Amino acid sequence: MRCVYGPPGRQARSLLPLSAIGARAVTTIEGIGATSNGMKVQQAWLDLEVVQCGYCQSGQIMSAAALLTAIPHPDDADIDAAMAGNICRCGTYVRIRQAIKRAAQQAG
Repeated sequence: MRCVYGPPGRQARSLLPLSAIGARAVTTIEGIGATSNGMKVQQAWLDLEVVQCGYCQSGQIMSAAALLTAIPHPDDADIDAAMAGNICRCGTYVRIRQAIKRAAQQAG
């Protein structure tokens, strides 16, 4: 799982000590749907039925939302770079990429 903190879209592994974050706001998977990009990513995930086992989905969704915050209309190379390190045991990478692109289209 990842958390988003500091400047919009900046990510950190959930293993980051809280003391390293200080007074900056933290958005976790439980609150990502309240953000504009998080809501779009979650809806795209549902629309394209991305989830299979669900093991990796928190990290995938957090990374995708952070990507769209940093790069509203990412290309394939941007998606690859942002999603690197998120391993999907079920191999839904094609649907993950499609969902990110769909969420980006919703941004306008």
